[in-house]
Amino acid sequence: MAKAKRLPSGSWRARVFSYKDKDGKMHYESFTAPTRIEAEMKAASFAAEKHRRARHDLTVGEALDGYIAAKTAVLSPSTISGYVRMRNVRYAGIEDKRLRVLTGEDMQLFVSGMAMEVSPKTVRNAYALLSAAIAMYSPELSFKVTFPAKIRKRPVSPSDEQIRALIEAAPPKMKLNISLAVCGLRRGEICALKHEDIENGVAHVHADIVRDKDGKWIYKDTPKTVDSDRYVKLPENVLEMIGEGSGYVAGMNPDTLTTQFCHLRDKLGYNFPFHSIRHYFASTAAILQIPDIYTADMGGWRRGGSIMKTVYQNNIASMSAYYADKMAGHINEVIGS
Repeated sequence: MAKAKRLPSGSWRARVFSYKDKDGKMHYESFTAPTRIEAEMKAASFAAEKHRRARHDLTVGEALDGYIAAKTAVLSPSTISGYVRMRNVRYAGIEDKRLRVLTGEDMQLFVSGMAMEVSPKTVRNAYALLSAAIAMYSPELSFKVTFPAKIRKRPVSPSDEQIRALIEAAPPKMKLNISLAVCGLRRGEICALKHEDIENGVAHVHADIVRDKDGKWIYKDTPKTVDSDRYVKLPENVLEMIGEGSGYVAGMNPDTLTTQFCHLRDKLGYNFPFHSIRHYFASTAAILQIPDIYTADMGGWRRGGSIMKTVYQNNIASMSAYYADKMAGHINEVIGS
């Protein structure tokens, strides 16, 4: 805050930096008032308005870049990587627009134009990043836009027979990785799992393989979410596939896993993605009548949002072990020896 000085006349004057000209000369604004407090308040008001105008003078592209940079230290590398990829391809029609002249029409045209090229989900994700960046620099701006209707997708869950067929036809490493997915592990969790994470038949799932902001695969010693850090009982057949050793169990990165799985899947004439095996895990748990809270714990999902479920509906240790055994026993039967 600018400090006011008393003039020979008895008034008070506060000076605030205004701008630097092309020759590098600094220019200041002066504010005079009968009292020191009044002069300093005028100067502070000018400085605040100058800062506000400067923030408003950012382009949409600059706001996006600033937002991503500000969040890099607190968001996961995979999230930042996703932001960077989206920033590079989704905002060409609006990135040069300045925040101070941005209108609701601009935002609607941006959404409508993108809706003709990509899915409704991608449109919403791109708009969410854009609105978050705008809110950080100009929180008073608010826009109401209409999004394309959501497309309802019916998740595909493979059958026991399809899982068996995949495992029987898969080479050893892919056989193991599919079996780990059947146990409820995500693709990145499978690739991040190490021999050292497994003790007494239980895997500590606590890490992920994700892309950094430069698109490179890295090991992240924190899970996708807080609830993803969990202990998963592995069936005997899966433990035999893993065997003794050290280092990574999967022996491949997520892209390689997906590529090899798709080749195997296509060979068998199936059309579901690798992630559908997690749907199989959850669906099978429901068929086996395993309560949701135990399924959520085994699969690393967040429990239901109500206070009853998150605070009062707690696991009973003996029942947790019972359902873990029940799930592992069923998987053992499906994947065979």
